[in-house]
Amino acid sequence: MDSEKILQSGILEQYVLGLVSEEESAEIEVYMVAFPEVHEKVQRLRSCMEHYTGLHDISSPQKPNKKSSQTNCDKLSGKARTRCLSVETKFGQPQQKEQLAEMQNYTRLLAALASISIIFFAGLSIYFYQKQANEAAVLAQVKQEFLELKAQHQSVVSQMQTTTTDNALLKDEMTRKMNMKGVGVMPEAEVIVYYNPKKKRTVLDPVSLPAAPKDHHYQLWAEVNQRNVNMGTISQGPEGHGLIPVEFVDNVDNFTITLKSNADQSSEKGKTCLIVYR
Repeated sequence: MDSEKILQSGILEQYVLGLVSEEESAEIEVYMVAFPEVHEKVQRLRSCMEHYTGLHDISSPQKPNKKSSQTNCDKLSGKARTRCLSVETKFGQPQQKEQLAEMQNYTRLLAALASISIIFFAGLSIYFYQKQANEAAVLAQVKQEFLELKAQHQSVVSQMQTTTTDNALLKDEMTRKMNMKGVGVMPEAEVIVYYNPKKKRTVLDPVSLPAAPKDHHYQLWAEVNQRNVNMGTISQGPEGHGLIPVEFVDNVDNFTITLKSNADQSSEKGKTCLIVYR
């Protein structure tokens, strides 16, 4: 008989139950050693039998000992005996087999724990990296806002210093306040000139000075000993308010503001639009 016929014949169940003759038992033991699948089925049947008898407190049939198996191997010859011995060596140490299975389960557990740890720490690393990137972006934005506030602060300080200096100029008793009224096409215009020969400063207060027409600009002239001196272009601010500093000229008697085309020569005076109110 081959191993498949033995597995399907039902004789292995009778062997485990102790219902076979000694001759049949010896023959089955030889097949157990020669065929691993026969040995494995006998072991499964014995396990089931032991479990059942343990539940019902029944004594199970005696197992064939190793010595008997070894004797059965000795009955074989050639390749059959070699295979019998190798099978017996493989399946004759159940305790080592259980230890090997336990070690394999322990190794699988360690591998699973290692995989979980790798995934956990990878996720943790990604979380902290994103958190650090977000904090870096927030920090960069805060730095930018700080620089903008610092620039605004410096601008305010500069304006305060300028305002303080201008206020000191306006309150100085040596400062001459000279009102200028509009004439010609700008009768509503009004400018105040503050002239201080001691501090050598001249500033304009554009009380009501319209923005210059396109391609035109305002120019300030000073009358010195009945001679007109060009004091430069009047640079209006974006909102057209605040004191406007101009070039200082000594011994000024009067001031005139003219409206000039940008295409005119700098020496040309232009159309008079404001004069010192007399």
